[in-house]
Amino acid sequence: MKKVVFTALVATIASASFGAGFGIYEASARGNALGGALVGAAGDATANYYNPADIANATNIQLTAGVTFINPYCDVEVNHKSQDRMNSGWFTVPTFYATIPLPFDFAFGWGNYTEFGLGSRYAGDWDLAADTQKTTMRQVTLNPNLAYKATDWWNVSVGLRGSWIQFINHKHPYAGTDLVRETDFGTLTAHDPFNIRTKLKGDDWGMGWNVGTQVKPFDNLKLGLVYRSQIKHKIKGRFDMNGNVDGNLEGMLNVPTPYGVIPMPASQALPMVGQDPHIHQDMRLHGRASAKLRLPDSISFGANWDVTDRFRVGSVVTYTRWSSVKNINFHIPGGYGYKLPLHWKDTYRVGIGLEYDVLDWLTTRVGYTFDEDPTSKSHSTTMLPCGDRHIIGAGLGFKITENLRFDVSYSFIRMNNTHYWVHYKNYQGESEKKYVSYHNGYSHLVGASLSYSF
Repeated sequence: MKKVVFTALVATIASASFGAGFGIYEASARGNALGGALVGAAGDATANYYNPADIANATNIQLTAGVTFINPYCDVEVNHKSQDRMNSGWFTVPTFYATIPLPFDFAFGWGNYTEFGLGSRYAGDWDLAADTQKTTMRQVTLNPNLAYKATDWWNVSVGLRGSWIQFINHKHPYAGTDLVRETDFGTLTAHDPFNIRTKLKGDDWGMGWNVGTQVKPFDNLKLGLVYRSQIKHKIKGRFDMNGNVDGNLEGMLNVPTPYGVIPMPASQALPMVGQDPHIHQDMRLHGRASAKLRLPDSISFGANWDVTDRFRVGSVVTYTRWSSVKNINFHIPGGYGYKLPLHWKDTYRVGIGLEYDVLDWLTTRVGYTFDEDPTSKSHSTTMLPCGDRHIIGAGLGFKITENLRFDVSYSFIRMNNTHYWVHYKNYQGESEKKYVSYHNGYSHLVGASLSYSF
């Protein structure tokens, strides 16, 4: 049975390693409310994420800690048949930033944040459990930065990005399969004969870098540009397969599967018609595997304008080269491998935000973001629903003391309805497809941040 362990492992990793639009941009409560429009100027320690060149303007030590809670859900149909709602529950995205001024116009910064992630959870009996049943991807970036104030109007920065990534995937590879066999004893039917569940869990550390610049053409206008490099990961994980094979398969020494055969032991004769056909062959197997995954590079441009002493406007455009993630290469023991083509497209994310100081201690914020979906409808998966996203955010900032600030935000994501084919292989290795539709896709995002200046 080794071959089916290896081949099923390949298919499982493929479903766990990528998803439609899995970028995460929720870096602070203030930024969430403003649509991320802080690349020109953040003015606090969160600049380590939005544009590290801005930390060169710091005159004292600054700390910011925060968290964003995300809850995505949507209605699902498979071949025009309604399924239970996809609801992944609440995901937590914590953040921490620090900025320390240094001599000779330098500044050091540190950021802990999340750049990528996904999550999906479907009912156990839904019609595409063969593609995925539950998937979670978690990623954390550790980002030290060094910034330099070259002139009164120009700052530059450089940083490293240590990336830790983990994914967990559950699926039922041959869900919904009915095996009908004509034998000397008559017609025998096995419902879901491959009653197999798989789980794969793996993680990895990778390294990337970032550079940024900030220009101040006027006292009330700041422009920023940030480039983040690709990060290469080789994810190593453990594969577990549990379940059983229906007794109706006994006597078939080679049971075909998408990537090989299960050699069934002939220790038990095929049951006669009228006898109990539900004798099972237990399958509890495990193995190891690795997958090469390349996270895309991106470039962001932003402008922040202080219209008055109390009213500020910001904008940002981010271009992400998802097309650079051409495929995912999988390697497993025994010399087996698999290349999964993606054919994703490059995307733009556009945000605008408005900020107004109602009182000396109270600031109001609103923002809008359009986030383009990178995935291809010809190479899709149900791990995370596809579709362009529209995000409306709002928030409040409270100046508790001269050095202490508390920010809260709420954002509502409306995902465009989308439809596409999901391709998979049945137990005979034949290609099959089902038409999946996502409707009423939404997400709630709630954020809070606490900032202190020494």
